[in-house]
Amino acid sequence: ASAVVTGPKGKAAASKEEDIALTLQIIMDHEARSTTASKDQFISQMEESKEETQTETVEIDISIPYDAAAKLAYEASDKSVEYEAFKTIYEAHAVADVISKQPVDVSIPYDAAAKLAYEASDKSMEYAAFKTQFEANAVADVMSKQPIDVSIPYDAAAKLAFEASDKSMDYVSFKTKFEADAVADVVAKQKSD
Repeated sequence: ASAVVTGPKGKAAASKEEDIALTLQIIMDHEARSTTASKDQFISQMEESKEETQTETVEIDISIPYDAAAKLAYEASDKSVEYEAFKTIYEAHAVADVISKQPVDVSIPYDAAAKLAYEASDKSMEYAAFKTQFEANAVADVMSKQPIDVSIPYDAAAKLAFEASDKSMDYVSFKTKFEADAVADVVAKQKSD
């Protein structure tokens, strides 16, 4: 059975008064089940909680020795050399490994495209002049691909309606009337919704 108090046969309250009575009953039932602590009880509970959490702190060293990797490798080795000699060799190999993995310069010179185009050309002009012309052409090519304005003017609908009209009035008057009619249509549709 549900613990929530409802109207007769589990239905919603039939009146405002019945709804208020049911709500009051729910509140009273909750209050009867609830327990609260006085201020003194609360303070006492908080002090007990502090005492429980105040335990002795034990510090545990979790640091990793500098030569831990060398020690692990030595333990896994056949131990044919003493640890100090093994450690020296191990660290030298580790440094060589790191150095071998240094990044390779893969940068591309600024004028690489111009140089490639010049090499593929008939070389009928000096590289400096070719580069200047190549870069100017490249800039012009990029500029020709700039976005095209596809915005629609605010009064485009009015202009289209004016063009389709009998033009019995000038455009400014037509536009004013067209916009007033459009606003009235929107307002009328909002009222009907």
